[in-house]
Parts: sequence; structure tokens; C-alpha cells
Amino acid sequence: MAFKKLVVNSYPPRQWAVVGDPGTGKSTFAAQMTGPLLVIDADHRFQEMAHIATGDVYTLDSAGNDAEGIAQELRTNMLGSGVRTIIVDSLTAIITPLVTLAVMENDAGANKNKVTSFKTKALALRLLQDSVTNWGVDTLWIYHTRQGLDSQARQVTSTTISAVELARLRRSLNLVLRVVAEGGKRGIVVDWARRGRSGVTLWDESGHWRNMPERIESAVYDGLSQQEQDAIEKAMPSSFSGPNAAIAWGFEQGCFRDAVHAANAYEEVKHTHQPESAAVMWTLWIADVQRRCTEQKQIA
Repeated sequence: MAFKKLVVNSYPPRQWAVVGDPGTGKSTFAAQMTGPLLVIDADHRFQEMAHIATGDVYTLDSAGNDAEGIAQELRTNMLGSGVRTIIVDSLTAIITPLVTLAVMENDAGANKNKVTSFKTKALALRLLQDSVTNWGVDTLWIYHTRQGLDSQARQVTSTTISAVELARLRRSLNLVLRVVAEGGKRGIVVDWARRGRSGVTLWDESGHWRNMPERIESAVYDGLSQQEQDAIEKAMPSSFSGPNAAIAWGFEQGCFRDAVHAANAYEEVKHTHQPESAAVMWTLWIADVQRRCTEQKQIA
């Protein structure tokens, strides 16, 4: 059998995640990814969007919430399937039951070590992540934001996936996208790009995200040489889209044992210095990570 010739793409592969409030059109956006699509439909909502997909849509035989079952079906059926994009809709629906179970077992006193009780969740995410990204096709991970009150009764937005889980997931991503709404219209913000422009906002002109993936690629990458993309990937950030992104960046620097260690270190910096603004926190965090990396190199 002859080897397959490598075709160099104009853009990096679409290893993307998209986050937003429930009902803001994340699944509709997913339907615009390159087909045929394989949808891990853990939210059981994609049926409503299948008619606007760019190609054929396939689903799993299983319910789509069990990481081991998903991994097995992918191993059995992906090779030769022609699938060009795998969509996880949503990661929230897969991870949340595992978190709930761990909390219930801890509250019932079933676990001597409350930290290790979350090991099942971590292993499930790793299995799912490796199984989905193993095939060399585009991927889109969907998760949700939620509204709530902080300790001072202020309205805050958080994600249904923890900072630790998002830090682990980001090793398989090159874009993190966020759905926003303003003045009766909705758009996509590029919160983070590994090798391109971040902070870009693109508004939906069609009402169902038509050609939005292509518009995102053009806005993020067009006009950047490979050398410029390399420089962006290696550049020291000056700010972050939020705490989750800051922790994920810190974890990627290689000076922490794991994502949990990075998240704990971030909270330690915040608790110790009590920064008065996000900008001050970012400066403190970057300095702390740099110090840790320097000390680790000295020990090595």
C-alpha cells in the first residue's frame, strides 16, 4: 500500500472549543463545521440542527454520555468512515454527572480521600480527549457558561467546566471561541488562538452562522506568515480572557505537576496579594509562573 501524500493546509486544523450560555446557538454553529459530521450528542439536541448541516450527520449508537462507550465506538467505526469533523455536544453533559457523583460520594463519607474521588472524572476526560483527537480530523468541543452570584452577591459568569478541566483540554485546541449577544445580534469572540490573532469579534450576518468557521479562520490567520504564527505561539502574554485562560497558560509552561497544581498556585497568588484588578492579577501570575520555570531549570 502506498503512503498517503501529505497535503499542507492553508490554516491549522480546526481543533476548536466554543462556549456560551445555553440556547445561544452553539449547536447551530457546530452544524456549519466541515461535513460529514460525527456528533457525540450528549445534550440530545443536535437533531434540531441537523437540517442545516453542511454535509451528512452521523451519531453514536450509545447515549453519548459514557467516555468508555464513546472511545469504543470511535475505535470500531471511525476508520474509513469519511467523517471530517467530530463534535462533542456538550462536554458539560458528559463531565457534570461525574462531578455530581463524586460530590455525593464525598458527602456520604464513601471516600477517605476526597481529592482522589475525582480521579474518575479526570480519567474520563483524558480518555475522551485522546479518543476524539486521535483521528486527525477537525474537532469542536462545546461547553456552557452560567450566571450566578459571587461571595459578595455580584453577578458573575462562570463555565460549567472547571479551570482544571479546561487546562487539560486546551492541550488539544488551537482556538477557544465564545458566543456573545449584543443589540439583538450574536457573534463569536476569539478568546484565545494558539498561532493567530485573538480578541477578534465576528458578528453573525445570516442568522445561523453561515460561513462563520471560514470567516473565523480568515480573521485569525490571514496575512500571518509561518514565522509570525510561530512568534505568536511562543510570545509571553500580557493579559488573558479570564482566570481559566490564565491557569491554562500557566499549566502549558511545564512548571507544574499537573493542572490541579497550576489552579492551586493561581489561587495562592490571588489570596496572597489580593490584586485590585484583573490587570494586576495577570502581572502577578505571569511573574509567579516565570519564577517557577526559572527555579525548575536551575534545579534540573
